[in-house]
Amino acid sequence: MELSTSTTPQSVDRAHRRIRHALLFTFVTLVALAGFQAWYNGRLERVRALDADLVGLASTQRIFCQQVGRLAALAEGGELRSNADAELISEAIERSRSDALLVETLLAAQRGLSGRDEAPVAAALSRWQDARERLWYRADTMSLHVGSHDAFAVTHSASALQAEVEPALAAADLLYQRLQEASQSRATHQARMLQWGVGLTLLVLAAVVMLVAVPTARALRMQVQRLSTQTRELQRLAQIVARTDNGVVVTGLDGRIEWVNDGFVRLTGWSADDVRGRPVDVALHSEHNDPADVAPYHEALRTGRAARFEVLTRRKHASDGWFEVDLQPMLDEEGRHRGYVFLATDVTGRHELSERLRLAASTDALTGLPNRAAAIQRLHRAIGHARRHPGYGFAVLFMDFDRFKQINDTLGHHEGDELLKQMAQRIELALRPGDAVAHVSGEHTAARLGGDEFVVVLDGVSRVEDARAITDRLLRDLAEPYVIDGRSVQSTVSIGVVVARDDARSPDELLRDADTAMYEAKRAGRDCCMVFDPAMHERVVRQLEIENDLRRALRAGELFVVYQPIVALPGGRATGVEALVRWRHPSRGVVTPGEFIAVAEEVGLIDQIGEFVLRESCARFADWRARLGPRAPGQLNVNLSRAQLRSPGLVEQVRATLAEHELAPRLLQLEVTETLAAQDEAVQATLRALKQLGVRLALDDFGTGYSSLACLHLLPVDTVKIDRSFIAHAESVEYHRVLIEATIRVAQSLDMVTVAEGIETAGQAALMTRLRCDHGQGWLYGRPVEAAELERRITEAAAA
Repeated sequence: MELSTSTTPQSVDRAHRRIRHALLFTFVTLVALAGFQAWYNGRLERVRALDADLVGLASTQRIFCQQVGRLAALAEGGELRSNADAELISEAIERSRSDALLVETLLAAQRGLSGRDEAPVAAALSRWQDARERLWYRADTMSLHVGSHDAFAVTHSASALQAEVEPALAAADLLYQRLQEASQSRATHQARMLQWGVGLTLLVLAAVVMLVAVPTARALRMQVQRLSTQTRELQRLAQIVARTDNGVVVTGLDGRIEWVNDGFVRLTGWSADDVRGRPVDVALHSEHNDPADVAPYHEALRTGRAARFEVLTRRKHASDGWFEVDLQPMLDEEGRHRGYVFLATDVTGRHELSERLRLAASTDALTGLPNRAAAIQRLHRAIGHARRHPGYGFAVLFMDFDRFKQINDTLGHHEGDELLKQMAQRIELALRPGDAVAHVSGEHTAARLGGDEFVVVLDGVSRVEDARAITDRLLRDLAEPYVIDGRSVQSTVSIGVVVARDDARSPDELLRDADTAMYEAKRAGRDCCMVFDPAMHERVVRQLEIENDLRRALRAGELFVVYQPIVALPGGRATGVEALVRWRHPSRGVVTPGEFIAVAEEVGLIDQIGEFVLRESCARFADWRARLGPRAPGQLNVNLSRAQLRSPGLVEQVRATLAEHELAPRLLQLEVTETLAAQDEAVQATLRALKQLGVRLALDDFGTGYSSLACLHLLPVDTVKIDRSFIAHAESVEYHRVLIEATIRVAQSLDMVTVAEGIETAGQAALMTRLRCDHGQGWLYGRPVEAAELERRITEAAAA
């Protein structure tokens, strides 16, 4: 939850400043008004006091005039003659003079206070000053005469003084009157000023109320509302923080814990007292953390920035758990960094699920062994360890069970799966604790790559001899019969071995090389192991190149057919031809079948090649018979591959080809090796179907397979072709000669035609004639040539 903008620390601080300034302005204004009012009231009091004093002094001057008048009357009547009377007159004059001087002083002070120079008062004062001077002069004269006891002079001066009393009394009355009028005028003016002052004060107060007090009150009310809202929001936040399932940790700048919520206590079991004052990493981080997991925490503390990371955390009464931590810096209202807030979410369940999914993704569901992905990861670790530790070695065993597909097809997939499980168990049991890589995090060292392919990584094996000792045990244990649903099943294994050191490049290359060695073990007869050497890989690379080029050759029409004569013995008359395929490679020239037929069989191209040879040779044979007539070859021999024999469409393909070129089936003889002819019932059924079609069958390379002369009658063939390996040594090796003779006699007894392959010398031809072999084939009678060359030779022979 976020605070509203009106309750943020900045807005609250601004409101406080406005209120403080408004109150300060109000206070200063009121103090200024009160001070001015006090000053002005004091001034009014002083002015009123001066007015009262002046009026009183003016009244004293009137009294002085009256007193002087009475004294003058007494003196004129002769009642004043003593020195005491003279002193009385002098005292009265001195008092008058003193009062007159005070009047002038007070008037000057009054003008300073009021700031007004009143003309009537000044005129009355001037008149009084003139009259008093004359009065004072006459009074002083009379006082002197009274002191000298001169009666005449006293009477005369008293008379003169009497003449000045009336004007002086009039002037004193006028001054008294003008002072009273001025006092009343000032009182009236001061009353008006006071009224204006009160009005101005009220106006100022009203302005303060309108401009300061009301906004201040409004600001205070709004601030109270803000504080109330903020208080409610903080209360809600406090409840959320206190009741949330997440853990909240507050630390100082140094990462030491200052406060934790109840959610943290529930998640970790640590109370606030357990962790308060301790660094987060020391108190909570598990020692099993990878340094990379806690690096964001230390980086955040160093830079003061936010961070988000997952870390393994210690719990008080349970095992370590995974927590997702959102770390945020705490800033005060001035933006200064004060500490950190950690929001921790327990993600242990997610990690456990992820680990289970990882194990499931890296485990073979059928056997429980690690799968290919796990094997690749294990090889990565082994390669990395070898690079970090010179001298360390490890071996990779690639295993493929022999004849598993045949067993699986025969028994069924359920039984095949059970066989794979038992194979996996035997592999694990055969690997003793010292043999293989130590189990890491429950991972095994044996893995199933798929199908019946397994791989084993052997730790610390740097010598081929050590690897062979383990493979020998595996070969022995895995060759023991298996019991599937009460039935005994036996399957051997072929193993390829790669011994790797710090020069190992990648898991894929290791598995590739081990797979290559395993196929070499297959070729060597199965139930054995072969150690990889670079020459094996070079052969595989060559085969891959041949495969790619062969696929291109089929599309580009680079394959062509050559024909080798088959002749009658004796005499050497041509009776037929054998169609043989050749490859005109754009860079290597003409390539013989021995270089590409085996590859074509492995990659599934032999069927296309066989079909091409059949169609091409039949087309050419039909053309010869149409154009050459009796001179044309009497029979066409074409070889069949294993793939063709297992193809369900072979019989129909042969029928369609013969029909297309209008050839009688008896003119076509299909050659199969004795190994193929002795294959399972499906192959023999195909051979019988071809026989029913009318096509002749020849047993090629006889003597190199597993058939015996005693079983020859079981094979549905018309011709037996004796392998060239026997013909080559027949003149010098008695065993070969005897075997050839026996084969010819048994075949003839079964009404089979015999053909001696590979006749290269006249001696070999003479020997085959003596042994009564029916036909011969070999370089003595002609090398395989293209159709045009064979046709030319036939034409030349006919002409001769």
